[in-house]
Amino acid sequence: MLYTLDPGTVQKFHTANLILTVPFVIYGIFRYLYLVYQKNMGGRPEMILLADRPLLLSVFLWVAVSVFILY
Repeated sequence: MLYTLDPGTVQKFHTANLILTVPFVIYGIFRYLYLVYQKNMGGRPEMILLADRPLLLSVFLWVAVSVFILY
């Protein structure tokens, strides 16, 4: 989150709107932790990412919002 607000980052990308991508990252982290600790799906993170639709949706939305903000 601090990276998105850093003056160097704002200057590099010419926008202060990267902060809008933070909720997707936070959701993704907490969703992954939920799957690992509550559903005992740890061990193969690439399979969790590819098999869990809400987590995959979060990644796609993060990419889409990031591309929209940057371009």
